[in-house]
Amino acid sequence: MRYALFLLVSFNSILLSAQSIAINKIKLAKKIDSLFQSYNNKNSPGTAITVIQNGKILTRKSYGLANIENQVPFTHQSVVKIPYSESREFISIAAVLMEKDGILSLNDRVRTYFPNLPDWAEPVTLWDLLNHRSGFVDEWATLLLIYNSMSNRFETEQFLRLLYKQSTPEVEPGVGYMYSNSDFGLLRLIMEKASRENLPDWIRQRLFKPLNMKSTRMQKNPLDIIPNRATMYEDAVGGRYQLGHVPKTSPGGNYYILTSAEDLELWSAIVNDPTSEISAVINKLTTNVRQIPGKENHFVIGFTHRSIDNHQVILHEGVNGYNYLTRVPSKGLSVITLGNWHGFAEQNKAIIGYFLKQASEEPKLLTFITKPIEVPESELTKYTGNFRWQNKVSWESTNQPRNFSSLYIADGKLKMRYTGNYVIELTPVAKDVFYYKEGLDGYGAQFEFKQESRDAPLNLTVTFDDGYPNDFMVRDTEDLWQPTINDLAEFSGRFYSEHLDYYWNIELNEAGKLILTSSNLPDTELEPDGMNQFHCIGEKYPGDGFDRWLLFNKNGKGEITHLTVWSGRVMHHRFEKVKD
Repeated sequence: MRYALFLLVSFNSILLSAQSIAINKIKLAKKIDSLFQSYNNKNSPGTAITVIQNGKILTRKSYGLANIENQVPFTHQSVVKIPYSESREFISIAAVLMEKDGILSLNDRVRTYFPNLPDWAEPVTLWDLLNHRSGFVDEWATLLLIYNSMSNRFETEQFLRLLYKQSTPEVEPGVGYMYSNSDFGLLRLIMEKASRENLPDWIRQRLFKPLNMKSTRMQKNPLDIIPNRATMYEDAVGGRYQLGHVPKTSPGGNYYILTSAEDLELWSAIVNDPTSEISAVINKLTTNVRQIPGKENHFVIGFTHRSIDNHQVILHEGVNGYNYLTRVPSKGLSVITLGNWHGFAEQNKAIIGYFLKQASEEPKLLTFITKPIEVPESELTKYTGNFRWQNKVSWESTNQPRNFSSLYIADGKLKMRYTGNYVIELTPVAKDVFYYKEGLDGYGAQFEFKQESRDAPLNLTVTFDDGYPNDFMVRDTEDLWQPTINDLAEFSGRFYSEHLDYYWNIELNEAGKLILTSSNLPDTELEPDGMNQFHCIGEKYPGDGFDRWLLFNKNGKGEITHLTVWSGRVMHHRFEKVKD
């Protein structure tokens, strides 16, 4: 607090750019204080903020804690492990630097380095890995077919065997798209093979050490003790915080970058310098990599380009929106917001808006009706059923999403299984209108049901108070496939994945439900969802579910021969039925 008070009393008005826009430093500091007020306490994760213009630091502020348990304040020296998507910025840049140094070529074919990769991968290049168009399976999503956690240890030889045994590509190599952690896992191994050096050591010597980024590193061993390392937190039910997930140990999950706000100040300077080597590398990458479907102007290497009031705004962030650096080149402006939580994108956006005069105050939230009204259970039933999401494009793959949400009555309340096993309770607030709030300080959402005509299906529009894009859903009107117990018995049996060398057992239990069992997975109910197709919920971490579908295939005699599994990043994994 002493440092913050020093900043407040010592700031003066200065000219922020060549365009002579005057900004009062005291007002700027107060603006940032207001944006991060809810984190300025002893029960919150922390963040460090730096605002830079034309190479000069205008303000440095920090809030919250690097470790809640031990009440360690968060500072600009606190070291944060940024997520996978964000780490790709640094790995991609390192790959281009290796090409510049003559160590490899991004046009090299992957089988040049690992000739035991399948024949179909012959045309796949390093550029294809960078662009998520290789066709290789996603390591994480595929292993969730045999484990119910992304935290399992997975060694290099296991990872390579997974790719060696892949008989068909997930997408057309060089053309299709599927966001795959295996692509960057394989890229890492190729970079190490080409350089004959451990990548964390190479990237430190070639990239971070010359820039004097002393706290920044690529994760070498997740068990390493790192000075000033902040504990990672995430939201828990009820608006509380809990410890972040245990990291996965594998080639496809061990390329985390750890950094500090202090080091990001140096990084900001180098990426803003158009004459720097790194700027040239970034230009090459953004010219040669694709934009991710379902994300507006978001490049696979972790950059999002926006246009605000005719100014180009560059956000350094991943697919989940963890935004740690935002730049406005025309203003010479950089805003760093690094924290040990899932990110501060809205605050970062508000600071940029403050400079660009888009908003002088915090973003205004949409106002919804929140006062509950009484609705009898008999009336709530008209809102129940399966609602299919419309026009939903996923950043995960070109798989056509089959997202749906189920609404049902429980304990006299209208409940909604939004996605996976994420269930919320909707509060009636007006005719055909419901409200939901996520935790104490989370977003609010309005659920409005409409029926255009008597014969039309019921529509549902979900509007979020923070401006997040609306979700649109339509209730299924087709007759649901309702197999009898005898019908369900037909799908029982043992199924084998040659790729994973693993068995699934599907059994009909005493309650007449079809249950998937295996040695490493919890028992999972299969719900009918279309002829010969079933829906079930997989789990990434405890309580973190996702949607998965199984389609049973029959031969000309009507006998089940195999089933295929698909989800966001599993396109058509095959399990053969084992003959008795």
